[in-house]
Amino acid sequence: MMARRRRQSGVALITALLITALVTVAAVSMASRQQLDIRRTGNLMEVDQAWLYALGVEAWARQILAGDDVKRDTLDPLKDNWAAAVPPLPVEGGSVQGTVEDLQGRFNLNNLLKGDGKPDPAQEKILQNLLNRVALTDAKLNLGPYLVDALVDWQDRGMDVYRTGGAEDGDYLGMEPVPYRAANRPMVSPSELLAVAGFSARAVAKLTPLIATLPIASGPLKLNVNTAPEMVLMSLDAKLTPQMAQQIVAYRKKTPFDSAADFSQYLKSEFDITVDPKLVDVKSEYFLVNALATIGRTNVQLYSLLKRSNNQVTTLQRSIGVY
Repeated sequence: MMARRRRQSGVALITALLITALVTVAAVSMASRQQLDIRRTGNLMEVDQAWLYALGVEAWARQILAGDDVKRDTLDPLKDNWAAAVPPLPVEGGSVQGTVEDLQGRFNLNNLLKGDGKPDPAQEKILQNLLNRVALTDAKLNLGPYLVDALVDWQDRGMDVYRTGGAEDGDYLGMEPVPYRAANRPMVSPSELLAVAGFSARAVAKLTPLIATLPIASGPLKLNVNTAPEMVLMSLDAKLTPQMAQQIVAYRKKTPFDSAADFSQYLKSEFDITVDPKLVDVKSEYFLVNALATIGRTNVQLYSLLKRSNNQVTTLQRSIGVY
């Protein structure tokens, strides 16, 4: 009788220990899940807050650009108010900063085709000059003329290969691991270059600060020579050297060019180089806002493509993390 009671007491003790262990595990699991839910909710709140602050930078840029247009300023040099970067400013829970860049200071890849859809030889030449200049900065880059052909095929509506270096659906459908087709439309982002035959990630990284993918109506967008970097300026003519480009930048910093004819005359008088005034301009319509908002441990980097026309600034595109 005593032995049976001892066995029953032992079983009751073990059962109690098992129940206690199960309850403890369940309590720890519930507490961990609760902490995870709290952290997840906090992250979402930080992302939302950072997004709104980034949109605030975009709104500031629109206001500055619209004000510049209202003044009937016929120039867009780098001394304008819109070109001044917003340093990191403290906000509740973090900081916010931003810059505005003139995208017409870059080469527009969509200029390769005219309004009628046919290739533009003048723009092809400029792009090839740019590729040649960039290739000189990195011995591991191979930026041959076939890349221009591939870009024309990527955008044109035809299914035939443009030239020997071109690429159409027949080439892209054989890609590994995932086949795809040529876009056959204007490009919407510089990162799209990664999908074009022949462009390596290394090449795209080098080219991205120098190129844009802006919409065009009836003809190519003109390059703003008051904001274009040295590398892009040199692409206007193969005879332009780095020393000449540096001289142009130093000159426009003190005295911005007031017309395309003024720029062309300067090149002719200083370097005996002729550039068609129809290719360049001194004012811009398209700008890129780069806003970075940091809240807690969350960063939101917003790129906004803005178009300024008739005293109004419109947001055409927004992207997170990459333009």
